[in-house]
Amino acid sequence: MLKNTLYLTLLPLTTLALPNPAGPNGPKPLELQPSKIVLHDTHWDVQNVCDPGLCQAYKATNSNGHDLTTLLTFTYPPTFNGKTCWLEFATPSVSQGGTVDVFTQWSPVNTCPSMGNNRDAQLGRMEAPWGGGKATWTATYSGYMTTPGPCKAAGTVEGFEVTGAGDVVNVTWKQLPGMGLRVMYFV
Repeated sequence: MLKNTLYLTLLPLTTLALPNPAGPNGPKPLELQPSKIVLHDTHWDVQNVCDPGLCQAYKATNSNGHDLTTLLTFTYPPTFNGKTCWLEFATPSVSQGGTVDVFTQWSPVNTCPSMGNNRDAQLGRMEAPWGGGKATWTATYSGYMTTPGPCKAAGTVEGFEVTGAGDVVNVTWKQLPGMGLRVMYFV
C-alpha cells in the first residue's frame, strides 16, 4: 500500500519536470522524426556521411579542423497544417561538454556523397544534461522553433544543424523516438 501511495505522490512531480507548452492539463505533444540525417565533418576535404547511425556534435581544440556536426532534415506531413510546432533535443548521456548550437539550413543537405552544411541562421544554444534527458534552451536568437509557433505547411522540407559549442564538446546520440533533435507538435 505504501509503495502505491508513494508512486501516486511522485507522479505529479514528474509531470512538472517536463513542462508542456499548452499547460499541465493541455494535450500531450507528439514528435516528428527527421526524414534524413547527415553527419558533417567541418574539414574542407571530407565528404558528408548519410544515415550515419550515430549522430554527433563534436568539437575539440586538437581536432585539426575535423569537428563533427549533425544535419537533420524534416518533411512536414499534411496533418501538420494549422498545428503548433517547436524543437526539442534530448540525449541519453553527455561525455564532454553538453552545450550545442542549433542552426537552420538555407537548403537541407540530403544527398551523399556531398560536402558542406548549408548553415543559415542560429536559432539558439542548448545545454544537454550530463545524465541524459531533455536539453534546455540557454540562449535563443529567434522565437522560431525555440518556442511553440505555427508549423510549416504540409510538404515543406526543412533542415537544421546541431553543432558543438565551446572548446571541447562531445554529444553523441542515436536518433530514436524521444531522442535527438525532434519537431514537437500538438495533435
